[in-house]
Amino acid sequence: MFALENLVANQNQTASRIGQLFWYIIGETYTDQVTMARAFMESGLPDRYKLPPIRAVDAYRRASKSIEGRAKLDGDRRIELLVRDVWHNRDEVVRHLVVEIRDTSGHRLTYDSKAALLRFDHNYKTVDVEIVRDEPFIVDAVNTFRKNYELFLTTYDDGAKRRAVYAVLNDLSATALKESGGVYLIPRQNEELLFQLIAFINRLAGCKAYHLPVENTAEARDMVRDVVTNKAETILNEIRATLKADVITEDTIQTLLERAKHIRQEVTLYQEILKESIGTLETDVDLLEQQMMSLIEKL
Repeated sequence: MFALENLVANQNQTASRIGQLFWYIIGETYTDQVTMARAFMESGLPDRYKLPPIRAVDAYRRASKSIEGRAKLDGDRRIELLVRDVWHNRDEVVRHLVVEIRDTSGHRLTYDSKAALLRFDHNYKTVDVEIVRDEPFIVDAVNTFRKNYELFLTTYDDGAKRRAVYAVLNDLSATALKESGGVYLIPRQNEELLFQLIAFINRLAGCKAYHLPVENTAEARDMVRDVVTNKAETILNEIRATLKADVITEDTIQTLLERAKHIRQEVTLYQEILKESIGTLETDVDLLEQQMMSLIEKL
């Protein structure tokens, strides 16, 4: 892995930059908890972004759902494996492996509601199984369940890593350059946290993060105005549409107020960088906040 300082070729003062372009790749790999903790510590990310410990019951649920799907093709029969909750309490969770058989030639649909039993013990954090039908595809599914439980119990997958990245991106005032995301603009005030995120990602196998300084040029300023305005207007329009609903709860309004507050912070941040106003966005946020406060008073 190359050093971060070698990647950043920009030698100008911070004030001459608008910020950084940032993009990353998260591979479909599993990372054990020790490696994840080390990468987090060495990156310098604040503790609030730490991935939560893996709960055994969550590993059980993921492992049991992982064996769902088509089991095999057998002539005119189509066999699907389903996993269904049966019961749960403070001591255990029990799910059944259900076999659905569609006989296309006979136009019949039949079920075996208990081809296997998959149990999780809350007290000992263990799983055990009972195989009722001994067909190879049932045995294979149960073996996969056991293997995946151990895997999910000890490692973080790509989804967990992406959630960690998203949590940091949210606090970076990251603005996607296009609706589908992929490349983000990060204001210069948040560069320290950005570089910590980059260091974290680059310490994970199969993952890579990149950044490129954005100089304070006329073209860059136009880009910032466009992407910030588009993002803010999209969110403000979503808030307006929600406020038009016939029934709206106070909790919903409080959530919308938080989104409006976040928009205001981002707009203010970029206006400070550009040393100019970005349209009427601040006024639009003010009007929406006033509307929401009026609605709360009427509830």
